[in-house]
Amino acid sequence: MAESGVAMGRLAIIGAVTLQAIGKVAYGTWLESFPAPLFVFISFTFTASFFLLISRQGRGEIAWGTLALLNIATALTFLSLFYALKLVEPSIVGAVEIAIGPLVAVLIAWVASRKTPSRTNVVVCFGILTGCAILSVSALMGPGLPSGDFSVLIGLAASSVAGIGAVLITIGSKSLLNRGWKIGAVLAHRFYVIVPLSLALSFGAETTSIIWSAHLVLVVLIVSVISVLAPLYLLQIGIGRCTPYTVLVTMSALPVLTFAIEGFSSRYEWSPVTAIGLIVITATVLWDVSTKKT
Repeated sequence: MAESGVAMGRLAIIGAVTLQAIGKVAYGTWLESFPAPLFVFISFTFTASFFLLISRQGRGEIAWGTLALLNIATALTFLSLFYALKLVEPSIVGAVEIAIGPLVAVLIAWVASRKTPSRTNVVVCFGILTGCAILSVSALMGPGLPSGDFSVLIGLAASSVAGIGAVLITIGSKSLLNRGWKIGAVLAHRFYVIVPLSLALSFGAETTSIIWSAHLVLVVLIVSVISVLAPLYLLQIGIGRCTPYTVLVTMSALPVLTFAIEGFSSRYEWSPVTAIGLIVITATVLWDVSTKKT
């Protein structure tokens, strides 16, 4: 039963990762000139409204500290993520974001429990970080990128911040689920920081130059569902069924899928260095999965 639950959790995470990969490329291709803070405000207002409507009940034991952590981490992760997508190609953004996750998760577990990480965890973290380093070199080489080296470094830093935030989201969500919260309830109460903050940041963005149309609104909503609403729901299912480490390692498939999907966009060029980095990450994840019995 436990094995079946973990397997279903992994499938849900893979589904979330697939949609996120499509959403990243769609955002970078169709909404290249659309201000990131405004997109975050629209997409998360839409997502929050949806889950508030369908999940009016389902709250478990109230934990204000955990709720605050989850809300702050959500804002930190997605504002950094969509900002990074303006500066670095999606597959590299995803790879750097994901590579940070397992390392931070292992460090947090070590600090909290004082237990030495297993040899498998150490090897997986090293493999993912090696792939991440190769992808960083690819980013600085510049294929498929719209910006200069300095902007690329900022984008890589923003991707790393998003990765740290993703770890905190996983830990906070898992804590609430363990306290009896339902999946929809967690999703309904984690956007209290990101919505007003992204709105405030939108006032500083170049929103006056946007030429609004029915087509643009439709594209924004479609990308919002693909890259935010649906993946968040599937990821929450995975978090409920798997350990934080398993969630973060399974999500390492994100840059591989994103790289493949980038081939359908005229904005990005395939790079052999990027491909090598993704192969390293993929091989590491497959090896990790093969060693897991649950």
